[in-house]
Amino acid sequence: MSSANLVSVVYTPETDYGEKPEPISGVTLDTARFTSEALSGTPTTTTSAEIRTDRMSGGQVVTGLEVGGTIDYELSPAQFHDDFLEAGMMSAWVAQAVQNSIIELIPDPADDQRADLNTTTGDFDTLGVVVGDVLQLIPPTGSPVAVQVISRISSTNLIVATKRGEAAIAVEAYDVAIPQHLVIGTVQKSFVIGKSYLDVEHDQTTDVHSQTYTGSVVSAFNVSANYGEIVTGNYTTLSNGYEQEYPSYQQQVVTGGGTVNPSSTTNSLNASVDVPLVTSDGVATDFCIESFTIDLDNGMAPSNCIGKSAPQNYTLGTANITIGANIYLSDSSYNAFMPAKLTQDPISMTFTMENTDGGYAFSFSAVQLSFPDPSSTGQDEQTMLEATGVAKVGPNGESALKIYKLVGDQ
Repeated sequence: MSSANLVSVVYTPETDYGEKPEPISGVTLDTARFTSEALSGTPTTTTSAEIRTDRMSGGQVVTGLEVGGTIDYELSPAQFHDDFLEAGMMSAWVAQAVQNSIIELIPDPADDQRADLNTTTGDFDTLGVVVGDVLQLIPPTGSPVAVQVISRISSTNLIVATKRGEAAIAVEAYDVAIPQHLVIGTVQKSFVIGKSYLDVEHDQTTDVHSQTYTGSVVSAFNVSANYGEIVTGNYTTLSNGYEQEYPSYQQQVVTGGGTVNPSSTTNSLNASVDVPLVTSDGVATDFCIESFTIDLDNGMAPSNCIGKSAPQNYTLGTANITIGANIYLSDSSYNAFMPAKLTQDPISMTFTMENTDGGYAFSFSAVQLSFPDPSSTGQDEQTMLEATGVAKVGPNGESALKIYKLVGDQ
């Protein structure tokens, strides 16, 4: 008998694709955070078509090996998600750009999701701020404030979107930061992933049964936010190598003098109170969104070679991004979405998710949505816009998806 609670998944980046890093004494494994997993090396088989006069089957033979699977998660500010989002976007995190400034945030009295952001030391040009950027205003102590740039009045004055009822910031010294961020790229980051069953020991030894997957790339990921629930999703991996091992790769690393970092304990993000800012075309929304989903698929195709059971590599396809949202029908949501579904005029959209530990913002340059007209689905039911669509390259070549890493309380 084995418990799902005692399945451990660890990973480390590869230097050479499909190869375990050497020396093992220099390996650092990180522990994945997950709610379920379906990692596997699954043989593909073909049944013999040979004719036998005794009418018996000639049996089946292994003709290939499918390696990889899914890791389901609750989204949290964590190294695991930093690494797998980076691999899924196929680029590296761009370092935070920051300058310490004397700033002032003045809420608009006519719109409680809009404000003036002014600086009296330094300027936003030096920082490299452009319209559409997500910024964090980081105090010496306390909670950072996330805003999105709506327009530039001057190099020292911006109009920004804020969460509803954001408090004013008097003339104070803050770090103004363009957070670390990812754009869609072409760099394949691969991992060695080890899965071990901690309560299944081999022949009454301390060696636990395990599988090791080499050449593991993130071919797709999903993020799903629903009111009243924790933000969830999954990563889909494709691998090119597979071993059944005991002792496990994790045990081998420990014995060899390497390091295993435990799973982090940061709080999971939830869609009720941890999504403070949603914008459409740069303006904070005043309509109500019940749920949204983000799906990215890198369209990876296997390179299958004679003499090899598993694919030797995977070629990159188009990074297809789809978005879904359930939006309550109102005058503002009707005006924001209904006319554009006929013209397919793209809109920009941004979703921020953060708690005291930090979080992420997902920003889309150009989203084209398509959906049926809102319908009356039954007595006492809500009338909803059930929008789905795709994210495309921005009007000036901007990445179809940009992911910001938001820092937590100071």
